[in-house]
Formats: sequence, C-alpha cells, structure tokens
Amino acid sequence: MDDDILSQVVEVEKEVQNRIEIEKKMSQEWLENAKREAEEKVLIEEKELKKNINDSISKARLNAGEKAEAIIRDANIEAERLEKLGDDILKNIILKHIIKILPGT
Repeated sequence: MDDDILSQVVEVEKEVQNRIEIEKKMSQEWLENAKREAEEKVLIEEKELKKNINDSISKARLNAGEKAEAIIRDANIEAERLEKLGDDILKNIILKHIIKILPGT
C-alpha cells in the first residue's frame, strides 16, 4: 500500500514537472511574441517619426525660401526707390544726420 501511495506521489510529481515545463515553454513563447510585437511597433513608430521629421524639414525649407524671396524682393524695391532719389535729396538727408552726429552743432 505504501508502494502504491509512493508510486502515485511520484506519478503526480512527474505530472507536475511536465506541467511546469509546458508552462515554461508557453511563457517563453509568449515573451518572445510580446518582444517581437514591441520591436515591430518601435520600428513602425520610428518610420512615422522619420517621415514627420522629413516633412517638417521640407516645410521649413519651403517657408525659409519664401521668406528669403520676400526679403530680397523688398530689398530690391527699396534699392530701386533709393536709386530714384536725386542727389540734392540725398545730400539733405545726409546733412540732417551729420548735424545730429557732430558735437557742438
């Protein structure tokens, strides 16, 4: 009878060990799947971030180009306006500023 109980205990212990091994394998597979899924998500997010960065850079370049064109256009307009001023007008403008700069005037 003791042998039967001992046999049953050994049998149950073997079954428990088998179950533990099965659970370990299942846990390992679950962990590997979770890791793979996380890596895939990171790659997808990285691609999205790179695309967003590239889009932002393109927009910034476009905006910078447009601003530069506007500055150049305004500078050209101002240069044309100044070129049209006569020498007498320019002399008067310069004299007004020189008077402000010179001491004792």
